[in-house]
Amino acid sequence: MIASAGGLAPWIAPRATELPDLRIQMSEQVLRQPHSDEFAMRIIAGSSPLVPTMVGPPKETAAIGIVAGLLVARSEQRRLSDAQLYWVDEDMTSLALAAAATPSAEPVRARRMPAESGLMLFAHPIGGHDIDLATAMSGPWSTAAPDLGHELRMTFPVVAVSWSRWSPTDLDLDGAPGKIRWTPRKPDGAAPLPRDFEGAWLTFWTTDNKGWDALPPDQPVTIEKNTGKPVTAGDMAAREARAGIAKLRTYDELILQFGQPLPQPEPDTSSQWAHVVYTAWQLMGQTGNAQLTDTETLSRTRHGHKRDQRAKVTGPGSVQLVRVHTRHRPSAQASAEDAAASHGRRAPQWTRRWPVRPYRRNTCLNPRAHAEGGCEHEERVVPAHIKGPADKPLVTGSRVHVWDTPPPEA
Repeated sequence: MIASAGGLAPWIAPRATELPDLRIQMSEQVLRQPHSDEFAMRIIAGSSPLVPTMVGPPKETAAIGIVAGLLVARSEQRRLSDAQLYWVDEDMTSLALAAAATPSAEPVRARRMPAESGLMLFAHPIGGHDIDLATAMSGPWSTAAPDLGHELRMTFPVVAVSWSRWSPTDLDLDGAPGKIRWTPRKPDGAAPLPRDFEGAWLTFWTTDNKGWDALPPDQPVTIEKNTGKPVTAGDMAAREARAGIAKLRTYDELILQFGQPLPQPEPDTSSQWAHVVYTAWQLMGQTGNAQLTDTETLSRTRHGHKRDQRAKVTGPGSVQLVRVHTRHRPSAQASAEDAAASHGRRAPQWTRRWPVRPYRRNTCLNPRAHAEGGCEHEERVVPAHIKGPADKPLVTGSRVHVWDTPPPEA
């Protein structure tokens, strides 16, 4: 979205019942240009989580970025096709954000994923990234128009995530397994991932609307490097219209390795958004007295199932609607106050809903074996600050005990 400071329109999430059809759009678009090119552009620009290298003669490595981008796009198409669908409401989004403000310390566990493959849409952004338009228009094949200036901003709200189990074999060339080796993007020059690597691949999604109609149609925004031809805001709007862009498009990717800690959360990056997603998984997995969420299944219509079959969707057509449990749900007034104070294209305010931040507790799952070291521990999110009726004011005072005489000795 292009705007000057303070002029950003809020993002309005699609309804939960629209998510199955949105999934069809997303799974079809990732294999089409220009969408498939975005994966290659991130690889070539060095922002992809993996750096590919071709095993073979040098002449075969010339188009490695394009080939790797196509493999990633194919993998994403399969991921979406197999996905269980989740729609996370406003209060649940804010609870995940509040809890994730204290980073998770547990190693990444496969059982935390609520499904082997999933697509989760958030009613509010879980983060975002601001970039000036001149920088956004500069890339491998184009450069910003000279008179564009730096007062206009593009804001990319992160509003969805898709995931699945992942190993390097998922990105093998057809008929040539192991032809491409994948190395994590690290400044210290990491070694290529072994073939038996196991983890989760996360793809983060942003909105489609870049807001080109906010600029004069004849204003140049970029210059094509190969032709020197200027491209105007009107040209960019027409390109998006011809491409049939869906409501969401890929923005970034991240790989989590099972058994290893989550990456340190860097502001406005995939590492920060991954902590929010993993926290949402943790919240959804808590049961019994620790249950913090409610999940309702929205069934797919018969006509919807037929659309899924025509689109070769193999995952469930139903949508899991995830909300904060009724015991812990904040008041409507608190939610409305947070919404009124929010940016609209950034992570929302949650201070009215959760005046005291949730905290993480290291919980022993088998206390009887704790002394011998044979137990297992896991993190649980404790919302101690929202005990009691949700419509009552929060009491934050503390009691102080004063000894006016020395306590008796034991």
